[in-house]
Formats: sequence, structure tokens, C-alpha cells
Amino acid sequence: MEQKWILLDDHPDEDVRRLATELNMPPVLVKVLFNRGVRSYDEAKRFFRPELSSLNDPFDLPQMDVAASRLLEAVRKGERVLIYGDYDVDGITSVALLYRFLRKLGVPADFYVPDRIAEGYGLSEQGVREAVSRGAQLLITVDCGVTAHKEVALARQLGLDVIVTDHHEPGDELPQANAVIDPKRKDSTYPFKELAGVGVAFKLLQALVHLTRSSTDDLHEGLDLVAIGTAADIVPLVDENRTLVKMGLERLSRTPNVGLRALLEVAGLARKEITTGHIVFILAPRINSVGRLGSAERAVHLLITSNAQQARNIASILDSENRQRKSIDEQTFREA
Repeated sequence: MEQKWILLDDHPDEDVRRLATELNMPPVLVKVLFNRGVRSYDEAKRFFRPELSSLNDPFDLPQMDVAASRLLEAVRKGERVLIYGDYDVDGITSVALLYRFLRKLGVPADFYVPDRIAEGYGLSEQGVREAVSRGAQLLITVDCGVTAHKEVALARQLGLDVIVTDHHEPGDELPQANAVIDPKRKDSTYPFKELAGVGVAFKLLQALVHLTRSSTDDLHEGLDLVAIGTAADIVPLVDENRTLVKMGLERLSRTPNVGLRALLEVAGLARKEITTGHIVFILAPRINSVGRLGSAERAVHLLITSNAQQARNIASILDSENRQRKSIDEQTFREA
């Protein structure tokens, strides 16, 4: 059966012709761009050739100046920082992103991922007390924390400074952290609200790089993790998310991250050009399965290790647990 494309065509002809001339493109393709919200030469340039420099200013996020300054203080003083993340792919990649970046700066960073059954979602009292017992001076939450009023208050009472980075909807009031970074804050004028948790964590690192006036090369190194977390969280792949994922996919296909290479190998994706479909349907289930059937911290260890043998061992476990998870799901479906 012959298929016929029906193109939404309610844009002013004059505007379409103008952009078609500027881009030297057929008007029909320009109409497709218009339908995707791309309506100027600069927007088209960012769409086709995204760069980190085209991302929004991280300091447009409320309290980013406070958060980045406090993190810079921790870097300069060599303070112990504990990164607390959720147990899904977005949270796991967020933890790995910050951990790798801070360790490279010489920060004695540590991490904690809660047990899905024993602690549930979000910042837990057990996690806060664990941060204190490990000697942390700064607690950073990723992909969670924006509604954790009691737990943040406990952390502050126990002497911890707290930076919350999250992308979920906050309540009427924010927790009393040193800083709460969330594009969905009611007082936020940040132009893009749909970042994943790993995207918000990336904005914190983007701000830190700005304060230190260091190279953006280190930011590029984490884009493979950002792409995985963003695509897996099923946020709209437009605007900043599209830029981060497009650049991250290019890096992921040739990633130097030994853990990701091992994961790609067991998933049958080695030496392939990785797509968002590969992330959503092949990689993400393997990372998620470890949090459902065991400790999600193993997935973090996979993403931060520099030991190839350890990476292969963990990747094999994740692959096995994903098969076990699918078997359980199939049995549950048959018995329903």
C-alpha cells in the first residue's frame, strides 16, 4: 500500500521562503523545521550542528550561583562530597557523571544509591546518616531531593551542606538546602523546563567549569552518560535535550569509558552507531534491572571503573539479571 505523507502547513509562506533561501533548502524541508519549532537561521544551525556553546546559561537556573560556588569551595578544599542518586537509569548516570568529574578534579567523592525495597525512592534518612558516617561535608542529590524536606533538614542538623539537583515537580515550598537546582521551580525563568536529572547535573558541572575557567573537554567526556540518562528517562528530545543526546550519541559510539564499552559488548552493540532506540530498548533495561533485582550501586561501579576485567564482570551480571527480569515479567504476565 502506497503511503502518503500529510505535512502540517499553516506557516506564513513568506517566512518559509525566507528561511529556505537563507538555508538553501527546499521549502518542504523548511516546513518540517517549522513544525519542529525551528524558525530562524540560528535555530537551524543549532538544530543541525549542536554545540555546548549553544546551551542555555546554567546560571539562569535559580541558585546555580550558590550551588556552583559551594561546589567550587569543596573542590579547592578537597572536601569529601557524597553524591546521592536515584536507582533508575537517570539517577545512576547522574551519579556516575558527577563522580567521574569530581574525582578527576581530585575531590574525594563518594556515592550512595538507596535500596529500592528498603528505602524506596528519593533521599532517605539512612542515606543522610551514611553520608555523615563516611565523613562527607557536602551532600549533592541528583534526580531526587526536591520534595525531601525532612531528610534535607536532618542533613543540615547533622552538619552537612546540601545541594539538591532535580527535575521533578517541586511542592509549594522547597527544602531548606544550601541550593535547590530544578528548572521546574516556580520562581524559575529558565527557558527550558524538560531536562532530565542527568541534564540538571550536567548544568551544575557546566557552571563549575565556567567558574574555574577550565576547558570544556571534561564536559564532553561525560556526554555519553548524559545521552543515556536523558533518552532513558523519556523526556522530550527537543531543545537542550536534543543537543545533549545528539552529541552524546556521537561519543557513545566510540566511548573510551570501559564500563560502557563492556555494556555495549554484552548487548550486541559493539562497533555500531548507537541510536536512542538502542538506549531505550537495549541499554536502559540492563542498567535498570540491577536496581530491581539487586543493588543499583553495581551499575554505578560499571560506569565509573577503569578496570576492563571488572567492567566485563559487572556487564555480564547486568545482562544476566536483565534476562532474569524478562523471565519474571513473562511469567507474571502469563499468570495474570
